[in-house]
Formats: sequence, C-alpha cells, structure tokens
Amino acid sequence: MDKYLVKMSDKSKNSDDQEQQIAVKKETPKQIKATKIQIDSKKRKNEDNPEVIKDKENTDNDNPPKRRSARLTRSTRSMTEDGTPSPEKAIPEKLPFIKYKGAIKYYTENHEIAASADEVMQWVDKQTDADVVPMAFDMEWPFSFQTGPGKSSVIQICVDERCCYVYQLSKLKKIPAALVALLNHPKVRLHGVNIKADFRKLQRDFPEVAAEPLIEKCVDLGVWCNEVCETGGRWSLERLANFIAKKAMDKSKKVRMSKWHVIPLDENQLMYAAIDVYIGQVIYREIEQREKLKLKNEQEFINKNGDAAFKAVKTLGETFL
Repeated sequence: MDKYLVKMSDKSKNSDDQEQQIAVKKETPKQIKATKIQIDSKKRKNEDNPEVIKDKENTDNDNPPKRRSARLTRSTRSMTEDGTPSPEKAIPEKLPFIKYKGAIKYYTENHEIAASADEVMQWVDKQTDADVVPMAFDMEWPFSFQTGPGKSSVIQICVDERCCYVYQLSKLKKIPAALVALLNHPKVRLHGVNIKADFRKLQRDFPEVAAEPLIEKCVDLGVWCNEVCETGGRWSLERLANFIAKKAMDKSKKVRMSKWHVIPLDENQLMYAAIDVYIGQVIYREIEQREKLKLKNEQEFINKNGDAAFKAVKTLGETFL
C-alpha cells in the first residue's frame, strides 16, 4: 500500500510539473518581457552591491587590460600637437604685417579725378629710361548677400611705391576721359590679381571703358608668378604677398565688405585700398627681379654645359632661381 501511495505521489508531482510547464508556455509575450526586465533589474542591483564592485576592481587590478597601439588610441591631431609636425603640414611662418607710410591721394569729383589722371600721365611720359611703366590696379565695390555685387565704386592705382591714388566713382555717371586715357596709355602695364575680371566688371558698369584692349596688355600677377617661380595653383593677393614679399595682409572682412559707395571713405577704407595696390607694385618688382635672375642663370648654364644638359636638369625640376 505504501509503495502504491509513493507512486501516486510521484504521478501527482509530475502532473503538477506538467501543468506548470503548460502555464509557462501559455504566458503572453508581454509577461515574458516583464519577467526578463525583473531579472535584469535584480542583476543590476547585484552588480551595484558594494561587495560585487570591490571584487570587480580587485579582478581588474590583478588582470590589467593589454595596452593597445598608440596608432589606434591616439588621434592624428594629438600626435601632431605632441610631436614634430609632418612636412606636409609645417607650421606657417609668422610674417610681419604690411605698413604703408606713403601718400594717399583721394578724389571724388569728376574734375579732380581728371586732373589727377592727367598728372600721372605726365609722370609716365617722363620715364624715358623705361619702355614699360608698371602700374598696380585694383577696384572695390559694395556687396550684399541679398542683391549681390554693387556698381564699381573705387579705382585705386600705384605707379610709385611712395604714392597711391584712390578715385571714388560714386558720383560719376561716366569715367573721365583722362582716366580712361591713362589706363590705355601705351607705356603703362596694368597688373593685379584676377585683373581681367575687374576690367570686365568696369566695362559693364561704365561702357566707355573697353575691357579687351586692357586685357590684352595687362599682367596677372598670379599667372606670372607661376611662370617665373614654376609654381602651380591659383593665387590671391594675400597669398602672393606671403610668398613673394614675405609680408602679411590684414584682410579685415569688416573693411573689405564695407560700403565703398558712400562718400567719403574713412581712414581704414583708404588704407585698405592703398595697401592693395602698394603691395601689388612691390610684388611686381620682386617677380621682375626674379625673372631677370632666372634668365641670367639659365643662359650662363647653357653657355657652360649646352642645351642638352639644360633640358635634362630642367626635367629634374631645376628652377635656376
């Protein structure tokens, strides 16, 4: 009888287990998720237990993580800051700012501009020892992000590093004939950076100026620099000043984007306009000297070694500067 009762008890227990398993199987997904959250919550509580934390710290101290390569753990920037900079990104040289101490002659009226232009032409005619008289040329105009570039407002020129001329065109309906004649003078060689675009804009705003004759005889300083120094790329006036004249320019956006059409220009605007053509004249003179030196060195090498050797070393990148 006892044996029978024991068997009955086991059967009853198995039956209960089966019912429990069936009950578990019948749990909804939400119930399963809730159960999992409760388990995870208990696990986190256990991990937050001070004893567990202490044990984990001891384990970490006994088995420190392997040190990874510096290549993987340090950024390129931090490596550059800590160590020697790479040749590709050398620290730029700190250059002195341009200081112009010459005269600035500023005119706004038609007759004043005409008289000044005539005076400059007379000076050019007196330069009998030179076939070409270089003259730095630049322009300024207002700009708005809503309406775009405004009408040409200022022309600045420099034929002598000791004096710059600033002509404000805001009151003029036409450019004085004397100024047009100066720009087209056969001895004058106008030069600047992206100067051809300036001439085309000047023609659009003042049709009495013909752009093409000016473009034919002008010199783009960036293009000339590439030819003489055998460099590449497009140049700005600021970069040319750094590279050729070893000077820095203060290209203040506040002044550059100022109201160039408003009369009179303030001292900052006048200095900004004057420096643009002053440094242009300095750059022209320097490139001119480099070109003469280069031609002299090339000719001496050819006379000594012959054309074949000259072509060979040129292929290897020799600039003869």
